[in-house]
Amino acid sequence: MKWLELTSEQLADAREKAGGVAMIPVGSIERHGPHLPMGCDTLCVEKVAERIEAVEPVVVLPVMAYTYVPQPMFQPGAINIKSSLLLDFLTTVLDEIHRNGFGKIVLLHAHGGNTPMGQTILQHVLEEMKPYALYSIPPWAGVDLSEIRETAEIGHACEMETSLCMALIPELVRMDLLGHGTCPAVEGLDVGAAQTPVDWIARYPTCCVGEPQAATAMKGERLAQMWVDSVVDALRKIKQDTIVPQWMARSRKH
Repeated sequence: MKWLELTSEQLADAREKAGGVAMIPVGSIERHGPHLPMGCDTLCVEKVAERIEAVEPVVVLPVMAYTYVPQPMFQPGAINIKSSLLLDFLTTVLDEIHRNGFGKIVLLHAHGGNTPMGQTILQHVLEEMKPYALYSIPPWAGVDLSEIRETAEIGHACEMETSLCMALIPELVRMDLLGHGTCPAVEGLDVGAAQTPVDWIARYPTCCVGEPQAATAMKGERLAQMWVDSVVDALRKIKQDTIVPQWMARSRKH
């Protein structure tokens, strides 16, 4: 059920088995502290997508690695795609998936900063009155992290993400490079209720959050399984959904 591994003749059968639903895993390339690979979002979401497809039929597109990471550009290694270009590119990909007969498309995110792909794209396809239904699943959506986490601050290369990498890509985790230091938020930026383009990087200049030393492979496996279960549940509901397609059809009548 991986698009890249199907023959042209097999695509129709796979589409039918998947109920006309295709899924694009979405990652990133950016610094994740000193101990995780820059592609951990991409590598992990690809493995999670494989687990999902093994449980619930869905045609899985190649993972998107080149995405939106403007704040980590201050650190070496990030590959950032401008939001306008990314939006246009993703829309073209979605159009092509639909041209191949898929009426519902799901974006499965592993990188929380993909604003153009996570939020804007939903409004964009409505504005463009596209003939397909689009669904966007944020990172770890539907997962109750309180059942796993032991530290107060999480978010990036943290206890949770490091644990996930330990479970899914253990050969690429370098805890020996982390040392004993933690990654607390840097205080200093004070603009009241205002937001700025550099809020996150100003608070976490090393692209690491909290106490990744608390990570374990066992926690990561629990997180991975809970993530898979949540997405499988969402996919099953998406296959039954009639509301989003109806509203998209109504948009084309105006």
